Amino acid sequence: MDVPDRAAPPTPFARAAARAKGAARSAPRVESRPGRARETAARAPRAGASASAQSVLALAVRRLAEETGAARCAAWSCRPDGAPFVAAARFADGRALAPRPAELAALATLRRAARLGARSPAALHALARRHGFAAAAPVERAAEGPATAYLLIGPDASPRAVAALEAASRRIAPRLAVAEASARLDTLDAGLRRLDRLAALGDLVAEIVHEVRNPLVSVKTFLQLLPERLDDPEFRTDFLGIVTDELRRIERLLDVVLGHARPRGAGARDASAELAPAIESVARLVAHRALERGVRFETRIAPDLPAAALPEDALRQIALNLVLNAIDATPAEGAVEVAAEAAGEGVALVVDDQGPGVPPALRERIFEPFFSTRRERPGGLGLAITRRLAEEAGGRVEVSARRGGGTRFRVTLPRAQS
Repeated sequence: MDVPDRAAPPTPFARAAARAKGAARSAPRVESRPGRARETAARAPRAGASASAQSVLALAVRRLAEETGAARCAAWSCRPDGAPFVAAARFADGRALAPRPAELAALATLRRAARLGARSPAALHALARRHGFAAAAPVERAAEGPATAYLLIGPDASPRAVAALEAASRRIAPRLAVAEASARLDTLDAGLRRLDRLAALGDLVAEIVHEVRNPLVSVKTFLQLLPERLDDPEFRTDFLGIVTDELRRIERLLDVVLGHARPRGAGARDASAELAPAIESVARLVAHRALERGVRFETRIAPDLPAAALPEDALRQIALNLVLNAIDATPAEGAVEVAAEAAGEGVALVVDDQGPGVPPALRERIFEPFFSTRRERPGGLGLAITRRLAEEAGGRVEVSARRGGGTRFRVTLPRAQS
């Protein structure tokens, strides 16, 4: 048996827009006053810098300045693109200059807190003279890991200050590692949400294509028959009615899409649809297709059936998907039977075909998007959408073997509220 040509989009548009973590804004400058230092926090990198990581460094710089009495304290780090920047600074005078890549590379040779005096390598000594620092310490992710930031103090550094610098770097290393890990998780989460939105958009497009194609096929069929049936007033009346209804259905679908909502077939509490008119409409739509394939189409509708609790478009889509699937599965000279009957407190739509049947092991898989039991023809979304529409209305779809061969699809729907 063939699989529908449509699949249920789990989520048409993204259910929720990804929460932007945003780059950290520059901390306000505290202008130099007697007894107070100028404090700055550089703007965080635009592409994923963690505001919490920068907060860790800013707090470390403040505490370091208080513990050592250093006139200049700063934290340097790298943006995601590798560019060095001043993550935080606390200066009694002057301003913090942005580090150069070569200067950060020179600091990378440090394994622990060290003075940046005349006996230091030339690159470190030049760094100290340019920025007014006397000592620096790497902040590492782990004991042997690469430095993620550097703490610097100046213009003087006593042994006690260097020891405080080393203690500060070790103290904030775990906190900085946690902050950076959290930032990476946030970035990953945002990426996953974006992928989810793109997948939902793809599903929505696939559903729109399917929803629009069926009415267009019906209109095309009637237009092909029109020249030879032009003198048949009954045909012209049917033609105008069906084509008008199908074009209006496309209009309603596009209105929903423009309203940024997926075409929901069910869910309205006050929705109501009669089974008999829906089946009769679908029968007229598929009559030519069934005739071309040599398949008989039979209907059986119980009298005085209550309305089903879902919109008319959704009921017609369910019936059309199942009937087209049954016609494609039934060989020439076979029959497709469509019945509407009472089912407890609700109603049921039953579609029987005389095809090869669906093995029990595959009766759940046929509702998967694009799954098909026919190798020569790819599957689609029809059965998947049929199940979604039924379940959104509070109903269910069951598949079983038909007595005498073939497959039976039974859609049970709740009764509409009067």
